[in-house]
Amino acid sequence: MEVEKFLEVAKRLSRKKKDRESELEKFKKLYERFHLINRAYLDKEAFEQAQGSIPLMAESMVRTIEYLEDEIARLRNKGRKQPFEEVELAEMQKVQKRNELLIKEFVEKQSP
Repeated sequence: MEVEKFLEVAKRLSRKKKDRESELEKFKKLYERFHLINRAYLDKEAFEQAQGSIPLMAESMVRTIEYLEDEIARLRNKGRKQPFEEVELAEMQKVQKRNELLIKEFVEKQSP
């Protein structure tokens, strides 16, 4: 996933002096979309705490993505899975794919 590029773009946006408020609003919209996709994995408290700054929102998103990657790897490597674990793995993979598309779309829009 393009997590490193995403963090670079977020840092660059937070350093901008011009249009800082509009960039923050755009990033908040992205963060809200991310939260809707990841409701089961990003708790409301973490979501609300990060809303004030672009770097905090980006870090929260990256931590959630890394958590999902770790859980997907753990479930894939588990030998015998229970039926509910198969469903959970499939759901996590769908969410992770949506995250990947969301991040990729954002990075492409922000890249010169």
